[in-house]
Amino acid sequence: MRKLFHTAAVLLMAMAITACSSLGVSAPQTFNQKALAAHSTVTAIANSASALRAAGKLSDGDRDNIVATLRSAEAGIDMATLTAKTNPAAGADKLSASIAVLTALQTYLATKGAP
Repeated sequence: MRKLFHTAAVLLMAMAITACSSLGVSAPQTFNQKALAAHSTVTAIANSASALRAAGKLSDGDRDNIVATLRSAEAGIDMATLTAKTNPAAGADKLSASIAVLTALQTYLATKGAP
């Protein structure tokens, strides 16, 4: 039952994202919007990984690497937010790097069957 719930939640999120973009909801523009979207992406990736793990599509090693990567990305987003207060350009660069890590992780999970 829990596996079904996680799969349904992931599919619902994917549909919501698709619906928002088809309705013309714009991508995040400001630093704060991008940081919030990045934090939301961390949560979405964690949920996808949990569903994949429950479905037997991720090994223990995969899970451990994903958790470590998500923790690093979360720390990077937090560091970017702090840095942006005193050096907006450096903060934006750090945030972009964290987003790139999250994008790569999403791509990896898609190869494992995540929507």
